[in-house]
This record gives sequence, structure tokens and C-alpha cells, in this order.
Amino acid sequence: MTNSAAQGDDATSGRPGHQADVTRRRLVVGGVGLAGAGLASVMGAGPASAAGIPWATLRRSMTGTLYLPATKGYAGVAHGTNPRYDAINPKAVARCVSSADVAACVAFAQTYAVPFAVRSGGHAASGWSTGTGLVIDTALMNAVTVDRTARTATIGAGARLIDVHQATIAQGLGLPTGTCPDVGIAGLTMGGGIGPMTREWGLTCDQLLSATVVLADGKSQLVSPTRFPGLYFGLRGGGGGSFGVLTSLTMRLNPVPTAVQDYTLTYPFAATPAVLKGFQSIVATADPRFGCEVQFRAMRSTNKLNVTVSGQWTGPVAETNGQVDALVTAIGVTPTTRTVLTQTFSEAVLDHAGCTSYGTCVPGADIKRVPGSAASSMVSTPLTDAAITVFMAQVRAGLQVAGQTYTGCTLDGMRGAVSSTTTADSSFGHRSALFMIHYLARWNAKQPGLDPAPFDSYVEGFRNAMTPYVGPAAYVNYQDPFIADFGNAYWPGTYDRLRSVKTSVDPGNVFRFAQSVPPA
Repeated sequence: MTNSAAQGDDATSGRPGHQADVTRRRLVVGGVGLAGAGLASVMGAGPASAAGIPWATLRRSMTGTLYLPATKGYAGVAHGTNPRYDAINPKAVARCVSSADVAACVAFAQTYAVPFAVRSGGHAASGWSTGTGLVIDTALMNAVTVDRTARTATIGAGARLIDVHQATIAQGLGLPTGTCPDVGIAGLTMGGGIGPMTREWGLTCDQLLSATVVLADGKSQLVSPTRFPGLYFGLRGGGGGSFGVLTSLTMRLNPVPTAVQDYTLTYPFAATPAVLKGFQSIVATADPRFGCEVQFRAMRSTNKLNVTVSGQWTGPVAETNGQVDALVTAIGVTPTTRTVLTQTFSEAVLDHAGCTSYGTCVPGADIKRVPGSAASSMVSTPLTDAAITVFMAQVRAGLQVAGQTYTGCTLDGMRGAVSSTTTADSSFGHRSALFMIHYLARWNAKQPGLDPAPFDSYVEGFRNAMTPYVGPAAYVNYQDPFIADFGNAYWPGTYDRLRSVKTSVDPGNVFRFAQSVPPA
């Protein structure tokens, strides 16, 4: 979902700056919406006025609850997890409890020309999980039912990743997901789903067996390889919100490993060239059970640049040190620190999520609402020396961003099982990627009035600086309004087929927003 930042940019020049931030704000305020990482909106002549909308009609047609600004509890459901967008207040939030509720909302929005957004986890840092019209919220549709014998789970679209892990791991089974515990499963799946188990198990979308989707005609349809096969292809990596509203998913599960060996290596920033070259080598050649990522963090408060290489090994415990040794050898520099921790799969999930337990991993406890900006690059060939020089300069530049708690990026290792599924089976177009670069900037939530423009400019400047070396490809779950040719950036090789799918299921383009898939 994550999933995660709206950026500001001049859409014609691609240059970050003040005008770019105005462009971003217009995109956000225009009423488009994001469900986790999946978007949906109806764009009429403009947001309808609250006075002219018969909200009582919608309330009577729902089993769930409709919140208006004057309704008790509205403040608790109006916004997503990124507080930078709290100034955007929807005219109504529908907390749906069934596909029928969702269908009623979609029909109402079309009848009365009300712009709408669809939200599952609300984790999109782009701000597109809310809007100025109607927000269709599926958070209460969060049941998780596990069939241990079949190794499947049927999951409500509003379930958070931590809810899914708790239910599945209790049965000795697991699903590959991202790490952020409050990301919605629906948005993550539709955009791909990259995380710690990606190299071994594949993407989250690769586990999708079937789904229930409310289409533009208001009908709830079961989608599978044999029913609406084109739409099934689109749901597996095509991003959310272009085709309909996902209300439930049936996912394939995997037996969890008996133990997880988590390792962490730290390096001085000067070792960055060696670290990147070793990382690239390992991702391309290592056993898929060996996961690897690299974090670069610039901390203005301490004027430090931190480099951390981490990951996990799920093979035989006795082979752990040999696997980590191979990584250290590939890097060719002795790490400043080296730690290896043996955990259960459940403990590893909680550790990666930053939670102390499943019970405490809820909003207001371990999960914090932190303002941020982000962008991404999908990288299919190793970084050259010239690219690494630019990369290091961009990481170092983060120290100059006033107000940041940290800036930098994370490189998530891929290939392994990701490359074993083809674009004929899934619309995820980055099967040959070595890794993803997730550019990011964070600042203190206690500074709610802090202008996000400098953070957006830093993040997008990082991506723009790397694009000549790594290409324009990007991860759709980090929706980026700066990208003009977003279709080919998000879905290289699959975009044309996605447009055909759009024509078949939503020819009237009911589900549309600034970066939705248009009809062919």
C-alpha cells in the first residue's frame, strides 16, 4: 500500500518546485481516491455541494453507517494514515459492511454526480484515500477465514496486513505482504505487494485465486481465471480503482518456515559503492530463501548518514552464517556491526511491522500517523559507477532538508520467485526487476503546519536524478502524480492489455482519476 506518497511536480517540465506543489494540491483536492494503493473516483463537473445531495437516501439504502461532518465519530473516519492530508474533509464517509453497501454507494454517486473515493487501509501517502466528496470505506469488511486443508484464506477487502497475518499464522500458514501493519490488503494486492518474503513466495498479487468486485453497473461479480479472466489479470498488479471496488479476496497460503534467521549489517556511508554492488550481485544469484534490503537514512538532527543491510534466511538454521558470509564477501567490506537473530515466523512479522504484539499493533498504539513523501524506481539492471555517484550525492543532499526526521531510500531485493510468474499471467510489469528503490522523506507529526513542498521536491528530485540511469519504471503502489507517462512507467508491457480490460468492464469510465487506466 503500502503503499505511499503524493508528490508535487510541474507536470509538463518534470522539474520540482513551488508550481509543482500547486499541481499536486490540485490533484488531491479534486476528489480522487485511493483504496490502500487502489484508486477510484467519479469525476463530474466538480464536487457537488453538500446542500444538494440527499444523503438520507444513501443512509436508508445501507446496512453500514454513513458519517457526515456533523455526525458523532466523523473525525475518526474522515482521514487516512498520513496526517499531511488532514485538511481534506469529505462530505460523507460510508463505512460499508457488505458488497450491497458498496453497490449502493457506487449507484448513489453516479445518480447524484458525487465524486467518490474508495478506501481500504487508507495508507496512501499520496492523499488519494480520501477526497472532498463521498469516501466508500471498506475497513469494517475485514473478516479473515482460513481453510487450513486447502491452504487458502478468504479475506475482506478492509482487512489490514496485521489482521491477515494474525489469522493465517495461527494456522501455520502465511501470505507474502509488505511490512507496514495497517496497510489494506486490497490495495496492496492489486498493485503487486513487495515485502520480506517476496523472493521466496512471490508477490502478494501472485497469491490471488479469486476476488469479489462491485463493477460500475452495480453488480457484484466473482472474478477468477475462468470468470472475467481479463479482469483477473488486471487485479493481479494492475493497481486499484480503475475497474471496480474489490470487496473480498481468496488467497493462496504457504506453510510458514519453522524458524526465521533475521540478520542486520551496518556500514559507513563511504562503503556505499561496495554495499550496492554486493547487494546487486546477491539479489541476482542468491537462494530465493535469502531476502535482502538496504536502507539509507540521512538524519539532519545528528548530521549522520546511516547504511543498513538486512534481511532473512528461512532455510536450514545451520546454513545461516554461510548465507550471510556470502553477502559480506560480495560486498567486500567488513561491516561495522553484524547481528543474527533467530525468531519464529510470527515474531519476525511483528518485528518487521514495528509491533510488540498483535494486540498492540493498532492505530494509536504501535502504529503512528507520520507525515511523509515517497516515490519509487523499479531497477532491472545493476547500477553503474556513475549511477552510484549520483545516488550517493542524493542521499547526502537529504541532510539539507530542513524539518526532516529522516530522508533517504530503501532498496528492496526482488527476482527470485517474482520472475517465475510472467506478464501473461499477471499485469505486474516488473518481473525482471532486480530491486525497487523507495525514495522517502519523513517529518514530525507534531509540526502539522509544516509545508510538504520541500520534502516532495527532495523525493522527486532523487527519482529524477536516478531516472537517466535506471529508467522511468515505477511501482504503482507508490502513486506518483509527477509521472506524466504513468501507464508505461507502472505497467511496462501490460498497459495496452489493461486498457482493453478497462474497456470490457467499465466502458463508460466510471472509475477514473488522474492516473487510472483509461479505456482503449
